[in-house]
Amino acid sequence: MQLNLTKKEQLSTSTWAGGTTTQLAIYPKDANYKNLDFIFRISTATIDVEQSTFTGLPNVSRVIMVLKGELTIQHKNHYTKQLKKFDTDNFSGNWETTSIGKVTDFNVMTREGARATASGFSLAEKTEKEFIINSDVMAVYVSSGEIEIAQSSLQKTTLMQGDIILISKENANEKFILAAKKTSDLAIAEIYL
Repeated sequence: MQLNLTKKEQLSTSTWAGGTTTQLAIYPKDANYKNLDFIFRISTATIDVEQSTFTGLPNVSRVIMVLKGELTIQHKNHYTKQLKKFDTDNFSGNWETTSIGKVTDFNVMTREGARATASGFSLAEKTEKEFIINSDVMAVYVSSGEIEIAQSSLQKTTLMQGDIILISKENANEKFILAAKKTSDLAIAEIYL
């Protein structure tokens, strides 16, 4: 497996009509979100207004997961869904989407046949969890806390709050262990290219 760590300080945050957004990862690396020429993009955002309208993104599949707060997401002519911490919603960027609630969220966008899932969980201090990489790329984002990723007893990488690591699968059944140095909230994206 290949690990690609991006520290919080290396990330850039921009403002949008309803709050702020931080791009955590984009692939390919020279892709530009505004040009919609990415295969996948991972970001986190704050919604600082009570009601907001999502930007229309033609031909983009989206997954949103709440990290803090509660959100009611409304897809015109489709459905309305209540999202609490670590709840997800998969939807089309073509849909007319609005939301109610002030939250921090985790977003995964895919194009060109790629698909993604997202999940979140808390890991108590001094506990660990093993993962088998089934997807082509797995992203681990530390929403709060501090964790250590162990590929083996010798290869360990520490992630602090706001850091993200992309893990690319090279062989079948590759495993790694997440160990919490502090109680941590984590967001996982699994991307199939």
